[in-house]
Amino acid sequence: MTRRLVFLVLSVLLTLLLVTLSFAAYPERPVTVVVPYSAGGASDITARLIAEFWKKYTGKEMIVTNVVGAEGAVAARQVLQTKPDGYTVLWYHQAVLGNYYLGVADIKWTNFTPACIVTKTSRITAARADAPWNNLKEAIEDAKKNPKKYVYGAGAGGIAYLEYAPIEMAAPGAFRVVPNEGGDAQRIAALLGGHVDIVPLALVSAVQYIKNGQIKVLAVHDDQPDPFIPNAPTAASQGLRSLKFPMTNTFFFPPRTPANIVNEFNKIIEKIVADSEFQKKLAEVAYAVPFFKTGNDLLNFWREQEAVYMKAAQVVK
Repeated sequence: MTRRLVFLVLSVLLTLLLVTLSFAAYPERPVTVVVPYSAGGASDITARLIAEFWKKYTGKEMIVTNVVGAEGAVAARQVLQTKPDGYTVLWYHQAVLGNYYLGVADIKWTNFTPACIVTKTSRITAARADAPWNNLKEAIEDAKKNPKKYVYGAGAGGIAYLEYAPIEMAAPGAFRVVPNEGGDAQRIAALLGGHVDIVPLALVSAVQYIKNGQIKVLAVHDDQPDPFIPNAPTAASQGLRSLKFPMTNTFFFPPRTPANIVNEFNKIIEKIVADSEFQKKLAEVAYAVPFFKTGNDLLNFWREQEAVYMKAAQVVK
């Protein structure tokens, strides 16, 4: 009986030792990051920056793979079907919410194992520099007095389409809405060409036009000022609290990825986010800031964002 007990104790200790060693070894090989957008875009740039620092802290490669299609749904589905071993992870943002609530894809963020939110960058409502308004509230009041005079250049779908919902709620039917099939580049061209009067944009796409005086910011789509354009008014400060559409890139693992692997991954990412050199480069290349969240903080943030997107979709559908 004693020998059997000793054998059992030794077996348990050996198992614990092996598990501990496996934890310490992560990552043992390169990790593949699946980016749902083309090379050179904001998501791709930030993923490659993280990959650079991942090697600094682990000695292992982080391979960035671009899988384009269906506003990110192709990449998302690919990761969902991948082995949950911690070596394939999706780098995605709120487009997953837009796709789901607009019926583009049946994939929800909760289908994944969320690891951590890493970065945050702003989206804005912009107008030409010579527009008669200083903020979005003034534009809305003007549009109410002059229905259909001004054109809002919305996206044909996704986030840039949903961002119109709070404006529509504030001024039903006041703007003439023209969906734009392209991305930010096409919306900026339409704005500067005088084809539309107001457009939603990612800050990183608009910065050069803001700096050279071609575009003005009517609202930052958040309740906090953006550090790169601190004087730009927030939507919340103008009473548009539901116009809250920050872009927060998040790592999502396939479902059933073990918690210990997720925790080890997050520890490494937390070191990267705290690195001052990383923060400097992040600001330079993406006009983004660290926004590290895990566990309940991550879940609460994404649930809040889900409520925003669900409500917006109900308005614009």
